[in-house]
Amino acid sequence: MARLRKRRVAIVGSAALLVGWIALNAIVSGLPTGARLDLTEGSLYTLSPGVRSMLEALNEPVRVELFSTEEGTREIPQIRNHALRVEEFLRELARASNGRVEVSVIDPRPYSEAEDAAKAAGIVPITVDSSGRQAMLGLLVTGPTDRREGIPYLNPADEAYLEYDISRAIISVSRATRAKVAMVTSLPMDASFDPRSQRMTEPWQVLAQLRTLFDVEVVAPSAEKLPEAFDALVIAHPKGVSETLQRSIDSYAVGGGRILLFMDPYCESDASAAGPGGFGAGGGASDLGTLPESWGIRWVPGRVVADRLYAQRVRARSEAGLATVEYPAWLLLPKATFAQGDPAFGTLQTLVMLSAGSLSTTDGSALAMTPLIDSSADSMIVDGSKLGPFADPAGMLRDFKADGERHALAARYTGQVKSAFAAPSVDASATIVVVADADLLRNETWIQEERLGALSLGWRTFADNGALMLNTVEQLCGNSALLSLRGRGESQRPFTAVAAIQRQAEDRYRARAEELEARVTQIQTRINEIQRQKAPDQMLILTPEQQAQLETAKKEIVEARKELRQVQFSLREDVEALGHRLMLLNVVAWPLVVAAVVVLFGMRRQLFGAKGTA
Repeated sequence: MARLRKRRVAIVGSAALLVGWIALNAIVSGLPTGARLDLTEGSLYTLSPGVRSMLEALNEPVRVELFSTEEGTREIPQIRNHALRVEEFLRELARASNGRVEVSVIDPRPYSEAEDAAKAAGIVPITVDSSGRQAMLGLLVTGPTDRREGIPYLNPADEAYLEYDISRAIISVSRATRAKVAMVTSLPMDASFDPRSQRMTEPWQVLAQLRTLFDVEVVAPSAEKLPEAFDALVIAHPKGVSETLQRSIDSYAVGGGRILLFMDPYCESDASAAGPGGFGAGGGASDLGTLPESWGIRWVPGRVVADRLYAQRVRARSEAGLATVEYPAWLLLPKATFAQGDPAFGTLQTLVMLSAGSLSTTDGSALAMTPLIDSSADSMIVDGSKLGPFADPAGMLRDFKADGERHALAARYTGQVKSAFAAPSVDASATIVVVADADLLRNETWIQEERLGALSLGWRTFADNGALMLNTVEQLCGNSALLSLRGRGESQRPFTAVAAIQRQAEDRYRARAEELEARVTQIQTRINEIQRQKAPDQMLILTPEQQAQLETAKKEIVEARKELRQVQFSLREDVEALGHRLMLLNVVAWPLVVAAVVVLFGMRRQLFGAKGTA
């Protein structure tokens, strides 16, 4: 009897423990603040240390307005879940900022004042279904001086960079003035007077776009020193740089400078003679004296990475005349070659590089190197003498022997820089992003002007070369917190079983649709043949044979459409059935399993305790 009583007590106690645990979760989830434990993969809901330091550096409040259409995205889980993820991240920002970040969530319903405000803020509506219904998911950040920075659309595909993008916007509006960039280049990037045409030439688009976001001061290579104050330094294909300017650049790097350096081993934009495809013959390598080597950056002039996997196809002379061949020295690089954890490079899709070099570190370098763009393993190093107007792409392919290495075409170097001029050591960490190509900045490699006669219709980009420049400069101009941020994990966990069911149903649907179209085409062809056999005065009258053909076609079309609808219905049934099974497992089965384990554990403890007492 005593043992039975103890079992009842154990069961009641276990049930009470389970109910108490559920009640505790409900109470804690309802609290406005409290202890938080992030058990997600990659700590999705935990702010990075860099973000926390960024929040601490804010002197005045920043307002963040999230425009999120609830009704329009309710039936689209991917967008709805991402909207909730964004909102939760913003709430966490507000909690950690101690009042420095004010967050408001606005539902821009159709024809409302909120929708007008969203459109005025540049938020882009997206079409969510075939009926044309639209929704919005974007945000607007406003600083203390009413400076505004918007993100028109928070794409779920870019969730890994959510923390970076929002932090960048907050840092941008919190500045009193625009960031300033100093640029040293020997390339004709700026507007200039052309004595041949007696007209002013337009600046390269990469510089024009840079000026829309930053205050840019172009410094001639012959100048004596850098400007007094700026946030980041861009050096693009340096040549003929005066020694005094080299000393100024070296001093800036040693003092913890932030530099974007385009060092080209064979700059094809450095001359006007035409090479394969019509670009300049070039051949002039960048020259910054002993600075890169002294800092710890290894880069060899005249040595170019040729990549057979990512080779561009060009028109070049061959034994049979002009032919389209692959040119391994000119690269079309896909997303897989970019560092996916880096916000400046991971969001890029395509880059075009012409005769890029290979980067590494020197022996004894104190700099830490992080590759940002890699070649494939099907690559090799070729001498620049094989390039230019007399390059032989077909011969290069014949002689190609891959070295099996993935060469770094761009890299970030961080750490203390050793001066090239024996200047006093400064305990400051520099950040130097090196891209081993300068031709990618030229208009022809990434952007094309659309024209209608003398009228310009704007520019169309076909590669992300300009975005590389803008993203990296923006990253370097941010505070140290922004430099420390990297891509995070994603909260989206795709249902692979559902995707498999959908693919199978779509394959069946597509196959049947193709059969139907082929059958209709055959019937129509047969009708046309019969029609051609008729007399001219009977062309508008259907014969019994034609009538029978049409009736047969109509019946087959009706039956096929029924089958297609059934396939679609089966698809929905399969997905819904899987959803019901998952719901039963999550809501009923697993809680019962946990409760049973708890009860059995309690009974076992009471049973063995009773035996020990006896």
